[in-house]
Amino acid sequence: MRRALQILLPVLVLGTGVSGAVWLILNKQKVTPSPQERFRPRVQLAEVVLEDYQPVVRSQGTARPRMEIGLSVEVSGRVVAMSPALVEGGLFEEGEELLRLDSNDYDLALRQALARMVTARAGITNALAQMSSARAQMAQAEARISREKAEAAAALAEWKLLGKAGRPPALLAREPQLKEARSALDSAGALLMAASAKKVADEADLVAAGAAADLAATNVLRCVVRAPFDGRVASRSVGLGQVASTGAVLARLQTVDVAEVRLALPLADFDFLGLRGAFRGGLTVTNGPTATLHGARGDEWHGRVTRSLGEVDVGTRMMSVVARVEDPYRRKTKAEGAALSFGRFVTAKIKGREMRGVVVLPRLALRGKAALHVEQDGKLYARKVQVAWTTREVVVIERGLKVGERVCLTPVDAFVEGMVVIVTEEAGDE
Repeated sequence: MRRALQILLPVLVLGTGVSGAVWLILNKQKVTPSPQERFRPRVQLAEVVLEDYQPVVRSQGTARPRMEIGLSVEVSGRVVAMSPALVEGGLFEEGEELLRLDSNDYDLALRQALARMVTARAGITNALAQMSSARAQMAQAEARISREKAEAAAALAEWKLLGKAGRPPALLAREPQLKEARSALDSAGALLMAASAKKVADEADLVAAGAAADLAATNVLRCVVRAPFDGRVASRSVGLGQVASTGAVLARLQTVDVAEVRLALPLADFDFLGLRGAFRGGLTVTNGPTATLHGARGDEWHGRVTRSLGEVDVGTRMMSVVARVEDPYRRKTKAEGAALSFGRFVTAKIKGREMRGVVVLPRLALRGKAALHVEQDGKLYARKVQVAWTTREVVVIERGLKVGERVCLTPVDAFVEGMVVIVTEEAGDE
């Protein structure tokens, strides 16, 4: 029995399988294939029109003062007074007194110089009097010499009339009197020369005393230190009662008439600003492109790019320009909003040169770096174009498109040249 089951069961299973297969083959259904449509993506198109476009170059930088100097004194002295504005962050105006030094020593030097001037003038007057007296004595001596010569000539003539031979006696010839008169003339001449020399010396002393008085008066004025410009105190290193030395830096002062923001730009963006021909390194111009600066809290300032640094940074390969903002602390304009404090980080938008007759499309229309998909008769074709400018929002095409053509804005997966598409709408349609 057991042996019969071992033989029959496999035969039974095999027969059942064959019967089922035969039944499936005899009862199979025929499948009729249905035609499948080719894939046609739905796309949005934009018509090509020419327009003018002004690019906006973005950058960022930190506000800095136009100039920062060290405040020092030209004379030494003790600080006896200080302005309340002479503190870190203090604002002051041009000509405002910042500090005052003790001027007693220079006042004394001024009085001494003035006294020397008075003495020198008196000496000159005395010398002039001596010169006048010497000239009078010389005139008297010359007159006496003439008189003595005349008397000597008369005595000699009388001597000859008397028939006497030889020379007349010296006393009769007035020789002692002539010697005395000539000695008086020489003495008066020497006195005149001495008086003239004293006059020259007193005049020189007067000039020196005048120079000393001018210096002393200038030093007195230098004891009052005034602001050289409208500015701000960046730091201070002097206190009341401290002795200030000549040339020592007492404070750091910054100008507040303008703020400068150095903005680094890629060379391509630099060219779009139209600065290559108008700007030289360090040369300031007044008609540069406008720049709008924004702070972290939405504050806004308006300025203008005035110069470039004229040098490409070897590390970043970028060119820096300088934007200037007038009255950053808004002291004169009294404008609303926060001041553009020095050291504040800002972002900048600079208006570039206007591009005329270009095609402006959404950035999503660009395929790769310089290609678009153009629709013709319901089919898409790839088109190489010359891209002039790109941002996150738009792409500006300079060449490669014609007016009236339609550009695909929808990204197409597995693009095939000449593929058929379904136009859903055009950009700008209601």
